[in-house]
Amino acid sequence: MKILISADIEGIGSVVRREHSGVQEREYLRARKFMTEEVNAAVRGAFDSGASEVLVVDAHNVGLNLFPEDLDERAGLIMGSPRPLAMMEGVDRGMDGVCFVGYHGMAGMADAAIAHIFHGRVSELKFNGLRVGEIGLNALIAGVYNVPVIMISGDQVACREASQLIPEIETAQVKESIGAYAGICSHPVKCRDKVYRAVQKAISRMDGISPLVLDPGEVTMEVRLTTASGIDRALRLPGTQRVSGDTLEYRAKDYFTAYQAFAAIADLVELVPFI
Repeated sequence: MKILISADIEGIGSVVRREHSGVQEREYLRARKFMTEEVNAAVRGAFDSGASEVLVVDAHNVGLNLFPEDLDERAGLIMGSPRPLAMMEGVDRGMDGVCFVGYHGMAGMADAAIAHIFHGRVSELKFNGLRVGEIGLNALIAGVYNVPVIMISGDQVACREASQLIPEIETAQVKESIGAYAGICSHPVKCRDKVYRAVQKAISRMDGISPLVLDPGEVTMEVRLTTASGIDRALRLPGTQRVSGDTLEYRAKDYFTAYQAFAAIADLVELVPFI
């Protein structure tokens, strides 16, 4: 049994502000430590439940957050970027299940700590009318390879968002967010215990959790950005069409192609000033 762990930082316990998640901010080193410890809890949970292989994806920023020397030595680690499947690199390597550790709610959600989609320029993302954030975006990529997302840890908004997409998913709420940049946090030891137990429970009933997939056929992606200038830049991608000042549409033959287009748009938009 092979398990992929995709780890972000904003949904880690005791991480609530930009000072934690920003790579040059004052609390970032402590947040990296908390992140590594929660990932280790997930790795232990997977191996203690019979996993033969665990691959960890460092999925925050450019993928240089986890401390390799402190990571459980049994796990493989994917670092750095860019990479073809971004936060889900490795899901195409014969995985049986995916765990999301430290995930956060989508942009625009109330009481969701550091909520966003890839970066601060994406306001809303839809595929065939289904509104998603990073949780849905990545779960759908797992679905392309017929792999279920079986577990998630994060705040109450992330857990609820995941459960609405994947009703059978096992959740580990490690904090209660209060607004966009505050929260009631469990002690790090308790966070690790919640993550460990959630992974074990998820693996024990993995056969009952289905991959998240869209209906077969063409996929229409709609992306709303924070500024019209972002759309100006994104329109350089062939196949994009502006549908309003701050929104574009892209039609793809399947979800994987739409996902690739979104990744390209996200990169293009980072080249544009916020005004």
